[in-house]
Amino acid sequence: MSLTRPLSWLAAVVAVISLAAAAHAQERDANFATNAHDVPSTAPYFHTHANPFVELDSFDPDLQFFAPATVGDYGGGEPPNTGFYFTYDRMYLNVTRSDGDVTFESNDGDFTWGNRFDAGFMTCDCVGWGMSAWHVDGPNEVNGVTQERLGRFNEDDDPPGSGDEPILQDRNPRIYQVVDSLNVARTASFELNRIWRRKQFHNGAVLEPFVGVRYMTFKDFGRVDAYDRFDEDADGDPDLGSPQFEGPWEIYQTSRNVFENSMLGGQLGVRLHKQSGHWLLSGEFRAIAMQNWQFLTQNVDVTLTRVDDFAEGGVVEIEIKERRSTTTDFNEFVWGGEVRGEAAYELTRDVSLRFGFFLLDLGQGIGRSNVVRPFPFSDTILVTKNNQDVFMGGVTFGVTINR
Repeated sequence: MSLTRPLSWLAAVVAVISLAAAAHAQERDANFATNAHDVPSTAPYFHTHANPFVELDSFDPDLQFFAPATVGDYGGGEPPNTGFYFTYDRMYLNVTRSDGDVTFESNDGDFTWGNRFDAGFMTCDCVGWGMSAWHVDGPNEVNGVTQERLGRFNEDDDPPGSGDEPILQDRNPRIYQVVDSLNVARTASFELNRIWRRKQFHNGAVLEPFVGVRYMTFKDFGRVDAYDRFDEDADGDPDLGSPQFEGPWEIYQTSRNVFENSMLGGQLGVRLHKQSGHWLLSGEFRAIAMQNWQFLTQNVDVTLTRVDDFAEGGVVEIEIKERRSTTTDFNEFVWGGEVRGEAAYELTRDVSLRFGFFLLDLGQGIGRSNVVRPFPFSDTILVTKNNQDVFMGGVTFGVTINR
């Protein structure tokens, strides 16, 4: 039997397989050249579409975070990084006050500290995902005085002796902290963005537009206290029309508001960065639009106390405490913008120290409490407005890995 025909079929099958393999290799190699700098042929192939989750070893990291930095001397600079990145920044920001009485001090804003974390990845296909989360724990600006109560000194708490020794115990509170809030708030933000990396410009700059979803909370705390002493009427009750320094009645009232703003919406943004020697200069802008679900809790606590004698050693005869609570919810639309700018200096190949600035403006739709004074020399009162603005601005400094 002749072997010519079987060998001919075998040669034909090998030829078809070889051509298919070559075509697949050409198609795969075509996907690697995604920017001005060719990606090495050993780089992994990505096809993530809209999936923000990839395996931790997808980029074959060598974990040499402290390898020497490689800085190009000519051309448009080094190609932008791919793979996972992480940044941490400490924030020092000024937060504007609500639309209330600012006569206590001349400034309209107060400084506080916060923390920010950014993380994500960029593939060799020039697409990626990024998240940013930050929290500002403050400001905590109040105006207050220490108010002595009636019968502050209790002889029963004084140790035996000449009477000059310190009080060993204080079984009943004999001072009040009378406080007016000026600017007390907490802010948190979380965002998830889909990022595209455009072709590198001739000068080495890289443009990265992104679109994402954002969730923010802004919690405003308002407080106004009042302390007064009154004479008693014929029935022994407080005579509110007869203020009396010596009592025997004292009334301490605390009004507290907690205005919670929970915002959810979308944003469009762009990041522009450029490597220049050891420095990576970058700027970001976000346009934000969110729906705000507001929840207001109002509590008024009143303590009425009767003391039998104004002089030292007075005994508390009656103490009455009461609370009035109300809750209300609103809905508002919030729009705003955010601007960031950073300059990062490469210490090693992957680790950089950076500093910059941060600006956030929420132009409307924020619920806040306001401390106002209706008339000159009158007591302050606490009111609310659910369509105010908030502006934050300050400096940031931190560390970045592989970005």
